[in-house]
Amino acid sequence: MGTPESIDWDALNEPQEIAHDFEIDLHMLVTANHEFTIAAINREEDEELSKIDDEFHLESHEVIYSIKGQLQNTYDDFRRAARLLALVGLVTRLQHWISRFAQRRKLISIKQSKSREPRLVTQLNALNKDLGNGPVSVDFFEKIVTLRDSVIHGDSQMEWGGRQVAEEYRSVQGADLPEEQLQDAIQKAIAQVKYYDEKIQAQTSAKTSAQHG
Repeated sequence: MGTPESIDWDALNEPQEIAHDFEIDLHMLVTANHEFTIAAINREEDEELSKIDDEFHLESHEVIYSIKGQLQNTYDDFRRAARLLALVGLVTRLQHWISRFAQRRKLISIKQSKSREPRLVTQLNALNKDLGNGPVSVDFFEKIVTLRDSVIHGDSQMEWGGRQVAEEYRSVQGADLPEEQLQDAIQKAIAQVKYYDEKIQAQTSAKTSAQHG
């Protein structure tokens, strides 16, 4: 238990940033589950690799290396699937929040600017026009929507139904994104949602003040 002398009182006086509701939403439904899944995959992989060392210790180095390589490829596939499922969850929750903002701003009836344009992209463009451009380009979100659709509708292929996954989301296994790109996408989605929310709240407050001024 900490003593009064060990407590950083200056740190306690510093303003603490409160997590946005969207961050809490993502943590509960996407990020925490993803972290648990990856940790479980890594733990089981380590256990299986250890078993190989115990059971095949009399085999040559080449044989053991080959067996381990096949096993590691399998667990790499598990990790890839986990990342893609987390991406699906991220885009789904982002779509939910962006739709809520579009409804509040009465932008639901906005038409697509091009054929087959994803609804999320249409609503992001409308919100940018209404509130000012968000910190992240709509092109980025269009790319992760296409990646999400590849997972759901295209068996995680790089090309399907006349659509293509962006180059940065391709690997020898098919549609993919490294952990760093997944975390980057999460942070960009949070930044975009917080931007729109702050703009909407500011305009709402200004309108309320004007009515009571």
